[in-house]
Amino acid sequence: MPEASEFPATSVLFARQPIFDASLEIVAFELLFRPTDGGPMPTPFDGSRATSTVLLNAFTHGDLETVSQGKPLYVNFTAETLSDDLPFDPSHLIVEILEDIPFGDAIRDQLKRLRQQGFTLALDDYAEADVDHPYLPLVDIVKLEYPHYCDEGFEHIVRQLRQHYPHIKILAEKLETEDDLSCCQQVGCDLFQGYFLARPQVMHGASVATDRLAILKLIATLNKPKVSVREISTAMECDPTLGLRLLRLINTAKYQRRTNITSLQQAVSLIGTQRIRSLATLLALTEMEDKPESLQQLALSRACLCRELADGDPELAEKAFISGLFSYLEAFFNRPLKELVESLPLHPSITEALLSHAGPVGTLLETAIRLESGEWNVIPWARLKKIGIQAADLSKANQRAIQAVRELQTNGGL
Repeated sequence: MPEASEFPATSVLFARQPIFDASLEIVAFELLFRPTDGGPMPTPFDGSRATSTVLLNAFTHGDLETVSQGKPLYVNFTAETLSDDLPFDPSHLIVEILEDIPFGDAIRDQLKRLRQQGFTLALDDYAEADVDHPYLPLVDIVKLEYPHYCDEGFEHIVRQLRQHYPHIKILAEKLETEDDLSCCQQVGCDLFQGYFLARPQVMHGASVATDRLAILKLIATLNKPKVSVREISTAMECDPTLGLRLLRLINTAKYQRRTNITSLQQAVSLIGTQRIRSLATLLALTEMEDKPESLQQLALSRACLCRELADGDPELAEKAFISGLFSYLEAFFNRPLKELVESLPLHPSITEALLSHAGPVGTLLETAIRLESGEWNVIPWARLKKIGIQAADLSKANQRAIQAVRELQTNGGL
């Protein structure tokens, strides 16, 4: 495993620009795509990939509270990214609809579904002279592109919006001078955004890579008729990064739970098939740097061995599998294991096992690691005996684990 001091420099996750109210208090942030290396925007620009990258980096990368500061986040959506059920907390996300997305029955119905789910919708870059746009009856916020209008034209469009859509909040964007801000305040706009108030701040972090092949095979599994929770969790077992994304998503306010997560199957049941399908689709749209297949093989082998060591105790076996799989997170993400583990809603017994090899789960994890290294003499025999495992059980468990890995590779798909 790499030492913490060897971890690479962080990369760009996205940019964050504040949105202010009439009192010039920050009430929200817009998240903006930026290339990972901090260089110029790619040509041609893929809006769907940009949206997916921003969403995943914000909602499944790390601490959402640090990103949002408890305030909602505006994110631009393309027609493609609007087509799926969004697996995010409506209280954290404001869906920005690009003004030039062609309007039709499918888009209208999708926007209605999103509003029913509790999402706030904003219409971006509005520069029309009238209020006949078909999206206006469906949105909660309209972002007026202030530089497009003359003073009289801007006052006219604000007045028309107030008259025809009194429920809509009006956000004046691209404000570059004090006079711009003063004009928008005088005509009665609700929200304000622009370089005069605050420029976008680039947010850095260590990027999280997910194996594209595992994602595609997960999507295939999710689209099987009458797919079971067990089939989905099995597909996710083949790549630790999928479990990491899922657990971080569950760790948002939308998925309140009374108990901590003890298995991928429990996590899948909690979040639901459709939202996992959406998460997998977003992952498939992003740029991913695959880790070596051999690393996934090692993680999967350790996880299966941990589970087989707990044969006869299903609850302990599932916790052991998670601990074995996630014991390789540091190698996958080039970040300290403690930092990764503490960001996840894991059962305390799994956290303790990963960080200190404590408890029955930790005993199984340590045993698996010792067996991998051929360190037979330092296997924690006394602790194994306390949980009913004898020396003869280890060889049998190892053989079952080898077979389990073969089955996962064949059926779950590495």
